[in-house]
Amino acid sequence: MADTNQMNVPLCDLQAQYMTIKPELEAAALRVLASGQAILGPEVTKFEESVAKFCGSNYGVSCNSGSDALLLALCAADIGPGDEVIIPPFTFFATAGAICRTGAKPVFTDIDYATFNIDPMQIENKITPRTKAIMPVHLFGQCADMEPIWRIAERHNLLVIEDSAQSLGAEYQGKKNWKFGCFGVHEFLSDKKSGRFW
Repeated sequence: MADTNQMNVPLCDLQAQYMTIKPELEAAALRVLASGQAILGPEVTKFEESVAKFCGSNYGVSCNSGSDALLLALCAADIGPGDEVIIPPFTFFATAGAICRTGAKPVFTDIDYATFNIDPMQIENKITPRTKAIMPVHLFGQCADMEPIWRIAERHNLLVIEDSAQSLGAEYQGKKNWKFGCFGVHEFLSDKKSGRFW
């Protein structure tokens, strides 16, 4: 029989967060509705510029999801059938899914058990003539160990695409993530059950 005395304590109270900025959020939503420009428009441009500035990047392009942003980065990097992309196995399924959507193959490389991020020491033995990119995933608000990853990528002429969906604002050696790869992808999805923001 189920214990009816259990208490459900949410990891993150999204309603409390919303209430603290409710007037600002509602005013922004009304501006978008009044403009008739729910797609693109000045609010989206301002958002893209703000996120790019926060991350120290020259450009920011918004998408409907982090999954599509990963796909867009892979397509912009001309990754497709026959190519391989090295990723960690400990990640959201969209990381591998975006690679598969291009026709390329995800190649799983073990994690560093202290950080749960990709282990740079395991990457080099996964590289083949078909490897085109390394896609480290920055988890739990911490960056993967990017310096050795970047050195490996340079030695083998590989692209680095950062999946930063779960680490907006994280820093590595004083630089925000998104600065070490050719592309960096962030996400703002909220999982109401767990209260996580990605």
